[in-house]
Amino acid sequence: MKTIWAVVTLLFAFLFQGCEQIDQPYCTIAANRWVGYLPLAYANEMGWLQKDHFILKWTSSLSESKTLFRLGLCTGFCATQYEILSDPHIKAKALPYFFIDQSLGADQILSNIPTRELHKLPFLEAYLELSSVNKALLDAFLKTYRFDKDRVHLNDTTQDNILQMEFKKPTLIVTYEPYATLLRQKGFFLVASSKTLKPFIRVYDLFFALKTLPSQRIEPLYESFFKGVQELQERPRYFYEIIKSYIPHISYDKFRQQIKGIRWIEKPTPLDINYLKAQGFDLSHLLTRR
Repeated sequence: MKTIWAVVTLLFAFLFQGCEQIDQPYCTIAANRWVGYLPLAYANEMGWLQKDHFILKWTSSLSESKTLFRLGLCTGFCATQYEILSDPHIKAKALPYFFIDQSLGADQILSNIPTRELHKLPFLEAYLELSSVNKALLDAFLKTYRFDKDRVHLNDTTQDNILQMEFKKPTLIVTYEPYATLLRQKGFFLVASSKTLKPFIRVYDLFFALKTLPSQRIEPLYESFFKGVQELQERPRYFYEIIKSYIPHISYDKFRQQIKGIRWIEKPTPLDINYLKAQGFDLSHLLTRR
C-alpha cells in the first residue's frame, strides 16, 4: 500500500510542478480569464504550447495564478505589474520576460449608482481582487474623484464569485473583461476605466517567470503568443471559435468589442520600458522584437 501511495504522490508532483531548469521536460504556466491572455488559450488549443513543452493552467483569478507561482506549482504566470508589486516574495523570485498588452479601457470600475450620486453617499461597498491591479485601479479612482477612502468598505473576492452575487446596496465593482461585459448585463454601468484613468495609472500585462530561467527557454512561448495575436488580427472569427469555451456567455460581437480595450505590445516603446523601470523592475531578461 505504501508503494502505491508513493507512486501516486510522484505522479501528482510530476503533473503539477514547474520547471526550474531548462532540461526538465515541461514548464507549467498559469493565466486567468483576462481577455488579453486569450492568445495563450489559442496557442494551447492549436497544440503549439505542448510542442514546446509548456502546460497551460487556466486559473479562476489573478490571485490563484500568484498562489500557484508562490507554491512552486508553476514556473511562470501572466499578470500585471501590480500583482508583482503587491507581493515582495514573488518580486524577489520573478522577472518579466515579455510584454503582453497595455489595458486601455478593458480594466473597469462599475457601479449600480451614477457617479454624481456616489459623492452623496456616506458609505460604499467595493468588491475586487484585493492583491491585484484592481486595488491600484480603485486607489486611482478614489484619488481622481476625491473620494474619502474611509467611506469605502473593501470586499476581497474573485470575479467568478462577484458574478454570482446580488447587490442591493450602493456598490463599486473593480473588474476586467470578459467579466465587465457580463456585469453590465446585470445592470451595472461604467464609472471609470484604465482608459479614463490613464493619466494616473498605466496597466501593463506581462509574462513573469523564475529569474533562474534563461530567456531562450521562454522564447518559444513568446513566439506562440504573438503568433496567436496575429491569428486574432487576421482571422478574428476563427480565433473566437477556437477559444470561446474559455470565455463562456460572451458572443463574437462582444468579444470583438472587448479586445478594442487593449493594445498588444510585441515591441514595447521607450515609454513602456521606462515606466516599468521607474517602478523598480529588472528588465534584463525581456524579450522583444528588434
